[in-house]
Amino acid sequence: MTAVDNGIQALSRTEQTGFDAVLVAATLPEMEGLELLAGLQERLADPGFLVMGGDTPADARLALQRAALEAGVLLEHVPSPTSEAELLLAVERILERTALRRERARLSEENLAFMQAEGVRQRCLELLSSTDLEWVQERILWDLSALAGAQSAALWVVDERDLLVLRAWRGLIDRQQLPERIRQDAPELAPMGEGRLWRAGSDEAPVLCVPLTVDGTLMGLVQLTDPLGLQFDVQQAHPVQLLADFSGVAIRNARRFLALQRQGLRDRETAAYNLSYFSDYASKEIYKARRYARTFSLVTFSLDHLEEVRQRLGPAEAKRAHRGVIRAISRITRDSDVLAKASEHEFYLLLPETDFFGALMFLRRAYASVREELDVMQVETQVPLGLTSGAATFPKDGEDFDELVHCSRSRMDERRGSLQNLMATSLLPFWEQVELFLGMPGSPPLPEDPRADPSRRGPVASGLFEEVQTEIARELLRDPQARGVLYVGGPEVRQSLPIVAGLERAPTDLGARVYLLGRRADLASHPALTPVFLEGDERIARHAFILWLTETSAYALLQRQGHAATWAFHSSDPVIVDGLIARLQATYDLQPF
Repeated sequence: MTAVDNGIQALSRTEQTGFDAVLVAATLPEMEGLELLAGLQERLADPGFLVMGGDTPADARLALQRAALEAGVLLEHVPSPTSEAELLLAVERILERTALRRERARLSEENLAFMQAEGVRQRCLELLSSTDLEWVQERILWDLSALAGAQSAALWVVDERDLLVLRAWRGLIDRQQLPERIRQDAPELAPMGEGRLWRAGSDEAPVLCVPLTVDGTLMGLVQLTDPLGLQFDVQQAHPVQLLADFSGVAIRNARRFLALQRQGLRDRETAAYNLSYFSDYASKEIYKARRYARTFSLVTFSLDHLEEVRQRLGPAEAKRAHRGVIRAISRITRDSDVLAKASEHEFYLLLPETDFFGALMFLRRAYASVREELDVMQVETQVPLGLTSGAATFPKDGEDFDELVHCSRSRMDERRGSLQNLMATSLLPFWEQVELFLGMPGSPPLPEDPRADPSRRGPVASGLFEEVQTEIARELLRDPQARGVLYVGGPEVRQSLPIVAGLERAPTDLGARVYLLGRRADLASHPALTPVFLEGDERIARHAFILWLTETSAYALLQRQGHAATWAFHSSDPVIVDGLIARLQATYDLQPF
């Protein structure tokens, strides 16, 4: 064992964990000096290294000094023989240099901490400087990611129903893995009650959860993932928490400003927003939908007979009816929905985070709310208002505002020309509509309008019912994730129905909902079908029907079995199909979309 090894072991056996300086009184060849330097580095608190050796070669001293400089070690060489005073002076010199280095390091750390605190303060002030909610949400993710050293982040904001709704994300994160909505009482959010950030996930995939609160009220939640290191830096917990507190205030202020802005941009007579604000809001919604691959719907409403009401009942009654319609629709809108007046008889409604089926469900509720409005009811007893609507969905029907408006107006024209409107069947019960559409061989022909999709009735081939089921099953399997609803009704719910065999291999998460209605027969359990047994209803025994509605397709087939032939009505009019489905759901208390 060399003298160097003995010296290092001797230092290791001491109780001290570090030394301010180490005195080596020996002649050190180059290699031994370098070994000693490497061994002492771990034992020196703020290393000072004093070498006393007169016979150490000059090249060895030079190599040792170079290595000490690279390692950040203070090196003092004292030639020997030397006096006690000279040795003490050398020791004082190296200790003074060590003290100066410590002071410099302390000042450097304080300066770095001040700069970091100033940087956090600047980020907080910039967050509070803007009232643009979308910008604030994006900036929160950017700043918290930079401060915590996260490569990915996601933000959920509390909505009017106290649910955490996904609003923004960035980085390497997989959008499909992020839940769209989170309940505040979800088990995984239990630590959020303390109002402080907490760590989740695993050692391989660490997650830092940062709640955004203001005076104990939750405003949002940020999830940080993919740290630049193996784990998130514990020393950054306080700056991240400080920025999170300001982020909650920034979100609250932006939402309050948006509410105040909306109040100042409303039409005095109807309380609907003006068109300039609506256009600006729609542009932001389009940007957000493109940025985050989201969807929204634009609904156009028109009071077709408002001028007739004005001429027959006077301007006051026309305004009363107009206000009543908008008040009825506003009653069922969310805080995020924007209703705007486009003209005297037309207004728009923007429904964020709403797909095609969500828009259809809203229209059902809107018509029901208008029918229950007292002012509208009093005017309707004298002159019908003729409320017509059309919906368009981003990006399916268009990717800019003008395209969506054009599409929604086209659908309004289709609704005006629909057989449902021409025959006034929207409020009739389901089976009355079925009988009215089917008619009899001697019934007058169905009215037609070129604006609507065609509808026909008459004798059909006996196998049409089975052929349509087979084709629909193929279409469902071509795009199993597409949303839709299919009702197949007949005398019996049988295993031999083509739709049963056609969907035998359908995935369990089929996007479309498929229901079989009829009397109980031999159908076993099926992963993609839901049977609805109607044992006491004789009407289902005399008829068969198929009602199919998706974002891109609509078809209705109603048929009655006769003695000589099968009499049927079939239509590709979406208004007819949706109306029949709505009345069918109401008749048998079936779940809506």
